[in-house]
Amino acid sequence: MIALVVGLLGIVGAYVGVLLGLTSPLVPLLMALGTTAVLAGIAQLAIIRAGRETPALAGTVRWVFGGMAVGFVSVLLVPAPVAGGPLLFGLPRITAILLLVVGAMPLVVLPIAYARAFDAEVMPPGERRPDA
Repeated sequence: MIALVVGLLGIVGAYVGVLLGLTSPLVPLLMALGTTAVLAGIAQLAIIRAGRETPALAGTVRWVFGGMAVGFVSVLLVPAPVAGGPLLFGLPRITAILLLVVGAMPLVVLPIAYARAFDAEVMPPGERRPDA
């Protein structure tokens, strides 16, 4: 819940900065980190069962969204690509980081973690199979 509130405050701060005409590099960082925190907060609310976080999913959610935050910050801090500049997997570095860290990591890791933890942590005890 804290991540959700902090993220929303970051997004509001970024919008206020844009409306006031600020050109600080802090404004895009606030938006990127605020958006990531909101997504992480929503994911943390989704993994609460019986008043507590499910341990395996909680760790995975923190790891994935921490990686996303690092990906967003690194993209904002890397200089703009130039023609003939260095490539990463055949793409400009910024594009590769966005696709792999911010896009593909949550798309691949979260469903696998949820599927692995479903029987033990997500499904109510009365509905579990006897062999689980």
